[in-house]
Amino acid sequence: MPDKPVIEERENGPLVVKGVTRMVGPDGAEVEVKPVMALCRCGGSQTKPFCDGSHNSNGFQSRGGEPAGKDKVYSFKGTAMTVLYNPLVCSHAAECVAMSPKGFDPDRRPWIDPDADDAAAFEAVVRACPSGALRIEGQDHLIPDRAQITIQPDGPYWVLDMEITADAPGEGATTAKKVLCRCGLSGNKPYCDGSHRDKGWRG
Repeated sequence: MPDKPVIEERENGPLVVKGVTRMVGPDGAEVEVKPVMALCRCGGSQTKPFCDGSHNSNGFQSRGGEPAGKDKVYSFKGTAMTVLYNPLVCSHAAECVAMSPKGFDPDRRPWIDPDADDAAAFEAVVRACPSGALRIEGQDHLIPDRAQITIQPDGPYWVLDMEITADAPGEGATTAKKVLCRCGLSGNKPYCDGSHRDKGWRG
């Protein structure tokens, strides 16, 4: 087994996970893990989160589609800090809007205002951001304390501190946390681009 947990992409197939010691399901309950597991990412398995071979018959492709976001790091400068954001990396979990509606308002332009909330609130948001799309200029990515894999209800896999056999999701991303598609619809596979939400995927 590898020293560090690893996620391997199988072409037009599942995510093979090795060495994970903790995984949490959509209901918040612990999921029994094995040294090697094949996780569904086509969205069609009847035994989710595990693969049942549905990718062989539903036409799943490892790549393809148009990413929902542009691979560009935008800078939002405030008095005390500058917040950086890459929409391509974003999985649209909306933790930012839920945790700091003053600082992050999608109906406002610019939608991020570093002066609208205190530094502690922004640091908490950046730490909670599951994909690493958000960060604070001059700081390392802030990492939350949660399971290595957290399966979101009707959504993606939130992954912490695992190597993956795929290119980075976009500029400025971190290897320490990432969000992986499990609906099969993302245009930035293996990473989530929020397509599960936009297309009403359930699973």
